Amino acid sequence: MSEIGEVLVTAALSFVPWEVMWSGDGQSLFADGGSNGVVNLNAATGEERWRGPGGGVVSPDEQTVALTGGGGTEPIMEFEEPWDCSELPRSMRQACEKHNREDVGWHVVGHKEVPSWIQVRARESGAGLWSRSFPSTEVVQHPRYSPDGKLLAVSGNHTRLFDSVSGEELVELETHASSLSPTVFSRDSQLLVTADSTRLALIDVTVSGIKWVTSLPAPVTQFAFTEDDSMLVVATEHQALTLSAEDGSLVTSVDLQDPLPDRRLTVLSPDRRRLVMVGAESMALWDVADGSRRFETPVGDSARVRFNPVLPEIAIASATGLLVVNSRFGTTVWEQATDPLRDLAFSADGLRLALCGTTSAPGSGFVQVRSMSPTSVSHGICDGPVTKIALSSSPGSLAVAASHTPEAKASVFRADTGELVLVKAHPGVINALALSRDGRHFATGGSDGGARLFTTLTGEKRWQVAHHGPVNALTFLASDGGDDVITASVDKTARCLAHDTGQERWRLSHPQAVTLVTASPDGHFVATACADRSTRILNAVTGEELFRLSHDGKIRALAFNPTGSMLAAGGDDGEVLIIDTASGRVLAKSLHTREVTAAAFSHDGSLLATAGKDHAVHILDASADPPKLVSSHADTQTLTRLAFHPAEPQLALVNDEPNPAVTILDPAEGTELSRLRHPAPINDLAYSPDGKLLATACEDTLARVYPGRRGN
Repeated sequence: MSEIGEVLVTAALSFVPWEVMWSGDGQSLFADGGSNGVVNLNAATGEERWRGPGGGVVSPDEQTVALTGGGGTEPIMEFEEPWDCSELPRSMRQACEKHNREDVGWHVVGHKEVPSWIQVRARESGAGLWSRSFPSTEVVQHPRYSPDGKLLAVSGNHTRLFDSVSGEELVELETHASSLSPTVFSRDSQLLVTADSTRLALIDVTVSGIKWVTSLPAPVTQFAFTEDDSMLVVATEHQALTLSAEDGSLVTSVDLQDPLPDRRLTVLSPDRRRLVMVGAESMALWDVADGSRRFETPVGDSARVRFNPVLPEIAIASATGLLVVNSRFGTTVWEQATDPLRDLAFSADGLRLALCGTTSAPGSGFVQVRSMSPTSVSHGICDGPVTKIALSSSPGSLAVAASHTPEAKASVFRADTGELVLVKAHPGVINALALSRDGRHFATGGSDGGARLFTTLTGEKRWQVAHHGPVNALTFLASDGGDDVITASVDKTARCLAHDTGQERWRLSHPQAVTLVTASPDGHFVATACADRSTRILNAVTGEELFRLSHDGKIRALAFNPTGSMLAAGGDDGEVLIIDTASGRVLAKSLHTREVTAAAFSHDGSLLATAGKDHAVHILDASADPPKLVSSHADTQTLTRLAFHPAEPQLALVNDEPNPAVTILDPAEGTELSRLRHPAPINDLAYSPDGKLLATACEDTLARVYPGRRGN
């Protein structure tokens, strides 16, 4: 599986392309070289299919390509033949030889007018279907198909609208040539807006007539319809405007905070909620709703930018190379120096990025396709930062993600495709999330004190139990009769709730808030962490307290080994206690110089990994008597989460800021098998029970799913 930024295809060209475009199906690339024409490439191999004049765009049904070109004048050339000087007298031979040295070859003897034109060709073969010519003084550029493919618009000195099949001209509106793409169709293909400088006009294509024309107080830099076609979002150098599509009237006007000086390019995001402007040395992003400036990023000369149509990413191509940043935070996702780049374009699925540029050889260029997938299988998009994640096993594996802002939600999506199955809104914040062993149910614990059980596929709420304070943590308890739910709450209780009804089977009161809870895989024990700095081991059937162990700081991590015979408990005192659950005796300790953040046992129970804010992960031989440290691995950042693969000798570590990533290690060798970079902090990670998938919960609103096994 390809890594992010990996080169998939490179095609060498005999000219320098200025623009690159994808076909909607992702099978073709078009490199536009201006006067050098356009070339159609196989996107999978880089093989050239055909060449044609001008630059163009692909129809929505992928069958045709519209090309425009011509205009102005071109030189009339004549070839001056060499003279035969051998028979001439000596007095004339010198002049003859000078002529052969200086005058032989092609010479401009005049100029002729070149008609402007538009033509439509078959995409695969390049065969011409129809064409129209215009006077040489006419500028014809920016061809654009309507979403239904029935209409074709071009702009320049006039905005012209054609029937895309027959070539019949339907509308002609006098405008001024503009560097921005000055025509935009509504999603239903019934409206067309055209812009020139400070004027916008809307054409009703159903009657081939102008509906309204409106003038704006400043030059237009970008515009687009909103998702329901009822409004137009219009950007100027200093404002974001919203116009009514019905009559062109101004609905809202928002000043942009600290606009860039020397602006060169403006781009609206696909959802029209964000606005990017590119200046001479930097790129900045604004929120269209309130005009707030979110971040600024340095860029190279002549930078071009594109929003990823699926992932929250912006790709920036410049003379110095490629930079990909997160579009919500501005953090760098990936970057690399390259040959000078002229343009870039994402494929429709957002997983590939096409680039074009120039090479060191004079007059030559290239088209390149790079992978933009960080080896992920899929991703689920949430409205806010993702705080918790859980996975069921294949086949038909599901992921459940908890998010917040603007409201708390539990989202269920298919782990293999990212297809959203359902969303359950919650009051307050979801503090805890867990999936049953069979994946049929998921439980949530919230800041409102509610513990809830849902059917995963339907979202049906099976039951809800109220605590007298926020639920901090919960887990499923393995049992023959069904997976009961164990909760830990600020109300100082740990409770066991029946899987089918939510009825309370037992309750254990604590002197202070219960902060963590976990259950042994064999279903025999439950462990709690309390704000009184104590770890308690309970009988899972009765809730009876069996043992209590004290710590010198808040408890941050609890983990049972697979057989339930050992419990690891670590906290702010830097100690991880390895406890014999049969006797309550401390068998050994894993010592960190700062607070402990995580602990996890391997799938066979032979290893215990502990991590801390001292940037260290310790690996202990848990099968030894007593358990002993076998290796330590230092990191450059704090490690916040640990998870062993359910079947393979692999350990997943979550690295904190400033460079968030999941690092996969061989715990025996300490060698890095893979690194999954993220653009924002990672709040949680989870393997599916069968180990085929690994999921992460990220602050950038994405729940990502990766192959579970890494490396060899």
